Amino acid sequence: MADAAPSASRRQRAFHVVRQTLIAVLVIAVLPAIYLYFSATDHGPAPVEAAGPAGPLPVGVVVVQPRDVPMETRFLAQTEASQLVPIRARVSGYLQERSFTEGQQVEQGQLLFRIDPEPFEVALAQADAQLAASQARLQRAEQQLERVQRLVAQRAASADELEQWQEEQQVASADVKLQQARLAQFQLELGYTTITSPITGMIGESQQDVGSYISPSGESLLATVRQVDPIYVRYSVSEQELLLWERLLSEGAISDTAVEQLDVEIMLPDGRMHPETGQISFVDVAVDPSTGTAVVRATVPNPGGALRPGQFVTAKITGVNRLGVLLVPQSAVMQNPTGTTVYVIDEQGHAQLRPVVPGAWHGTEWIIDSGLVAGDRVIVDRLMQLRPGTPVEAVAPGSEPAASPAVSGGPAASGDSAAAQSAAS
Repeated sequence: MADAAPSASRRQRAFHVVRQTLIAVLVIAVLPAIYLYFSATDHGPAPVEAAGPAGPLPVGVVVVQPRDVPMETRFLAQTEASQLVPIRARVSGYLQERSFTEGQQVEQGQLLFRIDPEPFEVALAQADAQLAASQARLQRAEQQLERVQRLVAQRAASADELEQWQEEQQVASADVKLQQARLAQFQLELGYTTITSPITGMIGESQQDVGSYISPSGESLLATVRQVDPIYVRYSVSEQELLLWERLLSEGAISDTAVEQLDVEIMLPDGRMHPETGQISFVDVAVDPSTGTAVVRATVPNPGGALRPGQFVTAKITGVNRLGVLLVPQSAVMQNPTGTTVYVIDEQGHAQLRPVVPGAWHGTEWIIDSGLVAGDRVIVDRLMQLRPGTPVEAVAPGSEPAASPAVSGGPAASGDSAAAQSAAS
């Protein structure tokens, strides 16, 4: 056991000697190589070879050309009855009968209310009797006048007597006319006890119950009848819109169509279109100074009463065309605090910003009032990748771009690019 311990200690010392010898050898071998590396090599940043040009960016392009497009304007409108007739009592009396269903249609001449006619029938009978008495007095006065006239001719009566009976005959004749007028008045009042509808339309809620005493001087409103076929649609046009219309008309920018020939389409609040088309029947001659608007009214057929008075609807005015306008897709128009712009391709094939003045929308396109001319090539996609002066390649909107010359290279790629640009132009 004593021999084993000195043997292990000798092996451990030999191992340490060998390890230190190997480390020294490695250091001696590496140091010259490090010296040669740093003395013979420039270790500054290696230059990176610049990539070649990527080629023009393929972009969708449309060529703007003058077009005639329908001019459609929309207004918030409200419906109203074409006729509104309040039904009122014209004589005093007790309401005896109501013969209609509230909220339903009534026909012209249909019985609506009846006032107790008995007092008027009695008054009429009295007036008839008084007329008969007056007629009898007139007949007697006429007979006496004829007799006195014969006696005067025979010199058997005086001129004073003749004059007396002439006056009597005139008084009796006037009394007959008075009684005839009273009789006509009582006949008229008796007729007023029967109240009929003056028009065909929808009748509202009854304002008086059967048994109520009504009078022309008091609460005489009984009900209201509204004619709803045709129905009126009323909306307001601002002063600016009126001036724009007049300017476009004077410049020949819109078709010269009479206001009465314009069509008015009605869109219901739920988005459905009313099946009938109306026409403008009234344009106010004055502008309301408090609102700066003028009232326009259209008359719209309304069979079946689909439209009800008081509804809010949308009135779409059609029948006139914008002439020779330039349109671009809405996706091509960029708006920012400094104005509205589009990208166009110049003669050198570069994208350039062009300020424009947009007008109204037409479907998915935007009418450009100024800033573009016929033949301009307007870029409609990849707008976020563009900067003024960016080289671009015109392709048809929505088509797959051709391979970039930097990728494909060669004359064939250049030929394809020229062909695509020629096709887009």
